[in-house]
Amino acid sequence: MSLAERLAKATEDLDCAKRDLDAHGYCVIPGVLSRAEIAALKARLVEQAEGERARGVSFHAGGPSRPNQRVWMLLNKGRVFRDLMLHPIVEAMMGHLLGQDFLVSSFTANIAHPGGEPMVLHTDQGYVGFWTPKPVVANIAWMLDDFTDANGATRLVPGSHLDSSATPRSSSYVPDQPANMPTQEDTIAAEGPAGSVLCFDGRLWHGTGANLTDRPRHALLSYHCRPFVRQQENFTLGLDPAIRDAERPALLNRLGFATWAGLGRVESPRPTTPLFVSSGAVGELRADGLPISPA
Repeated sequence: MSLAERLAKATEDLDCAKRDLDAHGYCVIPGVLSRAEIAALKARLVEQAEGERARGVSFHAGGPSRPNQRVWMLLNKGRVFRDLMLHPIVEAMMGHLLGQDFLVSSFTANIAHPGGEPMVLHTDQGYVGFWTPKPVVANIAWMLDDFTDANGATRLVPGSHLDSSATPRSSSYVPDQPANMPTQEDTIAAEGPAGSVLCFDGRLWHGTGANLTDRPRHALLSYHCRPFVRQQENFTLGLDPAIRDAERPALLNRLGFATWAGLGRVESPRPTTPLFVSSGAVGELRADGLPISPA
C-alpha cells in the first residue's frame, strides 16, 4: 500500500473517522471545539504553565535545551479540563477503540516551543511487550493551535498499528525496540486547524514533532485505556479530595472510582455503595460486630 493510500483525510463524519482509525490507526476530526472553548482551554493552560514555572515545579523536555513544557494532572487544574473529559467525542471515538467501559488513563498538556527536537518514535502500549489484535490504550490530542508540519505537529507512521513485527518486545518502562522499528523518514505530520482532535490507536508509532516556527504550539493529550489496565495517573490518590467530593459520578467513573468486573473493589465484588460515594471499607471488628477502637 502506498503512503497516499495510508493517509487519513480530516473528516467530520464520525463513521468515516472510525474507519480511518481501523485502517490507518488515526483520524483527524475538525471543528470539535468552538472558538470560545479553544480560548478558555488555552487561557487556563497558559496561566497554569506560567504558574508552575514561577513556582519552580514545571517539567520540561524536547532535547538538551528542554524548551517544551509538559503540564500533568490537568483534572486538578481547572473545571474546563474536567468538562472536556465528558465531551461526546471522547465517548464516540475511545468507545470505538477501547469499548464503552474505557477509563481516562491520564490527561496532560504539551506546549511545544521553538527549538524542540523531534520526540523518539514510540507506541503508547509498548510496555505491554507484545502485539495485540486490538488496542489496549488510545489517545486524543486536542489542538488548541493549528497543527502544522512546521510547528511540530505529531508525527505518525500510518498503518503501523497493524504491523506486529514492529512491536516493542519488553514490558519495562523503556521497552526494547524492535530491529525494524520505523524511523522519522516513515512519518507524516498530523495536521489540522485549531479545534480539531487527533485520535490514534495506542499501537501506532508516533512522536512529537520539532517546532521550527517562532511561536509555541499548545495541545492537550487525553490518554485512555481499557478498564483492566493500570492508569498512568493515579486518580484515586492524586485527585484533589475537594474535587473528588464535588465531581459528577460520570467523570469519577471514568477515572476509576467504580468497580468493573470485580476489579477495583475494597470489600465484596459488588458493593452496595458506589466507590465514588464511599469506599465501603470494613475495619477491625469485635465479635459482636462493633468496631475495635484504634490503639
